[in-house]
This record gives sequence, structure tokens and C-alpha cells, in this order.
Amino acid sequence: MFLDAPTGHAITAVPRLSAAKQTLDAYITAPSANFRRSSTMQKPSIPPMTMAGKVIDTLPECPGVYRFLDADGQALYIGKSINLRTRVRTHIANAKKSSRQMRMVAGSARIDLRPTAGEVGALLLENEAIKQQLPIFNKRQRNMRRMWSFTLGDNSAGFTVPSLQAYAAERPDILATYGAYANRSHARKSLQSLARREQLCPQVLGLEAGKGPCFQFQIGRCDGACNGQESARAHNQRLLAALNNQRLSAWPVTRPILLHETADNPALQPAKEWHLLHNWTYLGTFDSVEGARTAKVAPAFMFDKDTYHILKRTLKRQQLPLLCAETLKPVEWPGLSQTQ
Repeated sequence: MFLDAPTGHAITAVPRLSAAKQTLDAYITAPSANFRRSSTMQKPSIPPMTMAGKVIDTLPECPGVYRFLDADGQALYIGKSINLRTRVRTHIANAKKSSRQMRMVAGSARIDLRPTAGEVGALLLENEAIKQQLPIFNKRQRNMRRMWSFTLGDNSAGFTVPSLQAYAAERPDILATYGAYANRSHARKSLQSLARREQLCPQVLGLEAGKGPCFQFQIGRCDGACNGQESARAHNQRLLAALNNQRLSAWPVTRPILLHETADNPALQPAKEWHLLHNWTYLGTFDSVEGARTAKVAPAFMFDKDTYHILKRTLKRQQLPLLCAETLKPVEWPGLSQTQ
């Protein structure tokens, strides 16, 4: 759902999947000459547009999130753009070339728009809306109720050994970990695959029991950490290099923070917005500091990989002001030099 800036609550009630789902499935599966790709495919008209519950005549040229909705208010597609006008018009134009786009546009009763103060707000709101509403024309994205990840520690022989940790709402603090998995089995299979690919020792990694040369060494798929042919230092370096692209940074501050965005054109979009964040979790967008500080945020699982990557990229490349949500003092984010 789109979030109302002051409260974080939904602007428009959207029903859950119901009988409307069968109608939407028919758009995809039912054979129809109207939906077949052909040179004679007609360009559909633009559905009515709404913003904050009101009908509008002109698409705003500003960042934001948009939803193609069917007659029952069910989201068919959710997207974001730094220019809503350009992006929505592109969907309409592409409907003449793509049968999938044609089905989406033809099945839409209206297009709902939610302008944002900036690109970051659009990214966060789109990600949240897709996972809440599961529109059928989007790639399916789901929140994990529990996340499994590997932390690293050294054993008595000096070898670095991965250890599985589970994170959920009752244990929200993310450590410096590697990988994000929906269950223990997926995590273990991923480590097994990495060990085979990099010829790491499964016995050292805790994937096999026993002493002496492991089975993988006997068939030439282990470099010999289990029988002294590879040093702990060499094995540790290879393990860290193999895991490097899966590393999740620990949340570097102890309290929730506010990321502040200011609009380029306040006549078309919210003048200012504050995004409330903690433990790599997006907790809502608000139009005032007071609204963010007093928000009653419902408990939820703290980690989302897509939110994590959005925030990592944002903090790396932008100079948006960061404030502690409790004290309103500037936050010193590691590796980020700020000016207020």
C-alpha cells in the first residue's frame, strides 16, 4: 500500500486477492485476438488517473510511485520513476508493441499516483508496496519472516568457520554476516555449493564430520586444509574472498535514523519527507519530523535484502541529511561525510 506521509497508514484500501484474481488470471491465460502480438495491435487509451483519492487530468513530472489498478482496486502493476509522466506514458506507448503490456493496460480501471520528495522515497515506497500487494505483472517479491545468515569465527586450529544465525522480529540486530536465506536448508546448500566451486574443505567448514583427509580431497575437490596441505591462513583468505560479495554490513548506529529528502518542485510533489529507518528496515515516510518521531510502528521482521541494497547505494553516493530519530542530532555514518 502507498503510505500516507504523516501517519504511515494506507491512503487507499486495497482488497486482498479474491475473485478478482480469477479475472486477472484470465488476462494472462485466455486466448484472445485482442491480446496477440501483431502489427495491427491498437494502442489503448490512458486509464483515468488519481492522486490522493482525487481524479487528476495531468501526469506530474516528478519522482514517485504509480499503480495500475483493476476495477476492484487490486494492483496489477506497481512501479516507480524519477519522472512519473514519462514513465506512465512509456507504459501506454509500449502496449502497442507488447501483448503483456497490452493486457496490463487494458485491464486497468485507473492509475493511482503517489509523488515523492525524491528518488529514495520512490525506491523505498515501491519496494514496500510490491511486497505488500503482490501485483501479478510485477516480479514476485516476498518478505522473509525469518532470515538465516552466516557469521564467521575461528576454531582452535585457527581456521575461520561459518556459523548459522537466525534473525527475526524478536532478534532484530544484524551483525556483520554473509548471505540472506529463508531457511537453514537453503543456507547449508549455498555453503556446500561454494565449497565445491572454490575447492574449500567441507570438513573444516563443518559440512562433513570426521578426521583426516575429507572425501572431497580424495577425489581432487579440496586443496588439503583437512590434512595439512593447505594452511589455515590460505584457506581463510580463500573463504573470505569467496564470501565477499555476500557480505551484509552491520547496522552501524544504535538508534533509528531519519533520512531527509527535499523536493525540487514543491508545487508538484511533497516539499519535504523524512524516511524512518532502523536495522536496514524501512519503517515509513513522513511529512514532518514530529510525525516520524511519534509514529507507532507495528512490529515486523527487521530485514529486507532489497531495502538493504537501496540504503547502501543511497548512503554511498548521496549527501542527504541523516538525523537521530530520538535526539534529532546529526548522525555520523561510517564512510559518509555530511554537511547540514
